Amino acid sequence: MRRSLLFLRLAVILLFLLAGTELFLRQWVLTPSRQTFDPQLGFTYLGDRDILHTNEGRARIRLNSLGLNAAPLPEIRAAAERLPTVLVLGDSYTEALQVARDRNFVSLAAQAAELNLVNAGRSGLGPLHYPALFTRLRDTIAPDALIICLTQGDIADARQTPYTLVRREGHNTISALNLSATANNRLRSFIEPLIHHSALATLMMRRSALVIGGWRWPWDDWPFPNAVTAQNRGAAQNPGTASHTDPQNPDDVYSAIIFQLAALRSEIPTALLYIPTFRYAAGGVILETAQSRRDWHIFEAIAAELSLPLVHAGDAMRADYARDHMPLTGFRNSTLGHGHLNENGHRAVAETLAAVARKLIARP
Repeated sequence: MRRSLLFLRLAVILLFLLAGTELFLRQWVLTPSRQTFDPQLGFTYLGDRDILHTNEGRARIRLNSLGLNAAPLPEIRAAAERLPTVLVLGDSYTEALQVARDRNFVSLAAQAAELNLVNAGRSGLGPLHYPALFTRLRDTIAPDALIICLTQGDIADARQTPYTLVRREGHNTISALNLSATANNRLRSFIEPLIHHSALATLMMRRSALVIGGWRWPWDDWPFPNAVTAQNRGAAQNPGTASHTDPQNPDDVYSAIIFQLAALRSEIPTALLYIPTFRYAAGGVILETAQSRRDWHIFEAIAAELSLPLVHAGDAMRADYARDHMPLTGFRNSTLGHGHLNENGHRAVAETLAAVARKLIARP
């Protein structure tokens, strides 16, 4: 009897500890996972959810019904009746969960340009994903124009994205691009319901590198060796499909990006905005990183081939730093000068985005 009472007391204490930890995490650290697996885009956010971000800065964001860090859909539609609508695609720089919504560069640019700019940035996505994302949002948002924000690392991310290029038989011309996101379905189906309801479980899974960015094992779909990845399935079923990892096709990633951007340009007036990455040297010197410069030159060549407007946000960012002497990235609870844009960086990028949006809408 005494042993049973002891176990009961320990169980009650453990329950209170777990409940207390859960409440503390939800209030001060993070919310339960708001992500769900998408077979094309990987992990994307669920709609109508709160996100508490504390890794860099501190912001609590209410996602709209589309899972976007943007105004509720009725507000977007109401604004569209008065103002031209511009959809803004991008990665986590654009999504901007690190700062309050009204202080990110899409919101600030919308105010400055007096346009209905809709933030459709999604963490972990890049140029190869944007046609699929645009297709899902086009009918709901009905944009008049599209701006794609590009950043350092977009090229490297594209190389790691599971996709296959379908070429016409006997030709080098791309006829289609098949995008997929591999994940271990059995493991996901077990874990996902748990992390949607528990901040503690979400934290534990993130520490185990199983949530953010997808589940990445040393081998595709391990520990279930009988699974076949979507990428390999596509190659096996279509001999005209060339994998982007084929050493005989080292430039396929550039062909893939060109193909995807051309698809968007054919549907809607489109412009590109490049957001550079800087490092900070002594004496108030700000220098664009070598990788950022390399990626910029690649996108310059791609934009020229497609006759797409491309603007570099560096001048406005340098001017902001010269004026205020404050780094444009990083936060005091992380590392200044590194990571995502802080409020200074968003203010600087907004200046360029507003100019790009006004010019794009004014084009005949």
